[in-house]
Formats: sequence, structure tokens, C-alpha cells
Amino acid sequence: MNPSQQESWGFLHPECFGDKALLFFSWDLAKTIEQQFRLHAESSVGTKLYEAQKAVDRLLNQYVQIQANPAAFEGQSIVLQLEQDENDAEAPAVLSLKTSPELEEKILAAQAKMQSSQSVN
Repeated sequence: MNPSQQESWGFLHPECFGDKALLFFSWDLAKTIEQQFRLHAESSVGTKLYEAQKAVDRLLNQYVQIQANPAAFEGQSIVLQLEQDENDAEAPAVLSLKTSPELEEKILAAQAKMQSSQSVN
């Protein structure tokens, strides 16, 4: 898996199924959020968040539509929100992702599996 091309998307990759789909999804998720914040750079934070959430919802739906890993993606959700540091009111809010527990567990397991296979090679 080499996401080096600027406009290549994981869900278009021929190997985007099973555990690999979770890795492609992680990459696409980061790319999607970054792209939306860049596209709406002049907009309010609320608009950026709203547009990014719509794009994340579309991305998740795309992975469901192509049946990349039905057990991992169907019925799952990712909610974007801004969180303020309770101990530092002056600090800027940070974007957080609230991923449904089942999807988060599967993504972390796929990432760990990939890292352990790379350290053996």
C-alpha cells in the first residue's frame, strides 16, 4: 500500500477489501478531513466542521457501497467535534473523532497487524 499519488483514493485501489480496507480507510479519512478544511479555509470553524462531517459520512458510505469489509463498516459512524482543553481555556480547540467502538477496534487491530508484519520483514 503506497498512498504516494496526490489524488489516489484507497477505496479505488483493487486491494481495498478485508483488513486492508481498514488501512485504506484510515488514510482516506485523514485525507478527506484535511481536504475539507483546506477547501473551506475561509469559512467559519462551524462550516469547516459541518462540511468535513458530510465528507466523512460520504466516505464511510463509499466503503459500505463497495463492500470493502461489510463486517467493519456497515452500521458504523464517525462524528467530528471540537474539544476544548478543560485545563487551558486559552488553548485552541482540537478536532476529535468519535468513532463507533466496533470500527475503532477493527482499525486499531488492522494497524497493529500491519506494524507487526513490517517489523518482521
